[in-house]
Amino acid sequence: MKKYLLPTVALLCSTLSYGQQNNRLSEVASLLFKNAKTTLTTAEKNQIATKLGFVSSGLKDLPFAMDKDSKAYPFNAVVYPTDLNKDGKQEIFVWFGNSYTSGNTGSSISMFIKNAAGTYVDNLGFPGLAPDVLATVNKGYPDLLIGGPGMEFPVLRWNGRTYANFKTVSNDDYDKLKKTSVDSLAIKDR
Repeated sequence: MKKYLLPTVALLCSTLSYGQQNNRLSEVASLLFKNAKTTLTTAEKNQIATKLGFVSSGLKDLPFAMDKDSKAYPFNAVVYPTDLNKDGKQEIFVWFGNSYTSGNTGSSISMFIKNAAGTYVDNLGFPGLAPDVLATVNKGYPDLLIGGPGMEFPVLRWNGRTYANFKTVSNDDYDKLKKTSVDSLAIKDR
């Protein structure tokens, strides 16, 4: 009996410690989700913040940096919680960056979707503006139009596992598309 008691106590202590860590927002998650109205749990917010890899810049207006070595290039981030496929699980868009993180575009976009295992996975993660959501739908998710500098813009389509390149739209056809901004779809009253 004694030989099982010590490992059991150690396991119990580590489980309690893990649970306490997931009940507190990390510094980056706290800053990231400060103004977002979302139903995500503390653990889910921490998971997304960890996957983004941001660190605190120590600045109020530009609170993030890509890593500890790039704090001289701080930036802001905006979180857009949405429910694009109307399944009750939020998809989280994060629009962030500057020319250091994102080149000529000046910003990057990430979109986290919860997979079957219950883990949020980044489906975008590249330079671009916050996307427009198109009226066309594939496998339950709308197509996304990513704006930015240039003469052609990618349209991404959900293939059942991730968003992938579907086609490009010329600058002339951009304004003709029926689209809605992610900002206007963001969940704001929860």
